[in-house]
Amino acid sequence: MKNKVCKFISVISVAPIISLFVLTAIYLHDRSVFGGVLWYGISIMFLTILPISAYLLEHILPAYKTQGRKGERKLAFVMCIAGYVLGTIAGLLFHAPQGIQLLFVSYLVSGGLLALINSLIKFKASGHACGVAGPCVALIYFFGIKTWYVILLLIPVFWARIAMGRHTFKELISGAAIGMTGTLLTILLFMHL
Repeated sequence: MKNKVCKFISVISVAPIISLFVLTAIYLHDRSVFGGVLWYGISIMFLTILPISAYLLEHILPAYKTQGRKGERKLAFVMCIAGYVLGTIAGLLFHAPQGIQLLFVSYLVSGGLLALINSLIKFKASGHACGVAGPCVALIYFFGIKTWYVILLLIPVFWARIAMGRHTFKELISGAAIGMTGTLLTILLFMHL
């Protein structure tokens, strides 16, 4: 039973699922952030659908299929970054509302920092923790400080990832710090534009 609960938490806390939840919560709270349904759909395309397509592509692309779980993780990260880059470019080129540009850039900065740290110092900061912590900070920004408690979503994520042996506490804290830092830096940048 414990393993099933851990696996369930791990599945629903991947960055694309969290982004779907965050985008929908913001859209239902204040549609003006999106300037209409079009940018809501575009945001879901780049932050949820494109990244989650990795789990289907992994079964089709031989280079990743033969690597098993490792290949799946690599491809998922590649597709997430591709979605973040393309979303940021689309947002800038087609003049997305500022809130949408902020979201795209915050995902790109957090994902970029995670990739940089993990590749440069060969450390395995948690993508799960990064993909939950950053969006929690974004929710607090859009909904106000009264929603600080969303950060508590990290507790079950930490528990599940440690219980499954996927990450250490240090890797989870590092991933969460990267997500929060990337999002906070983006918010500060956009506040001064």
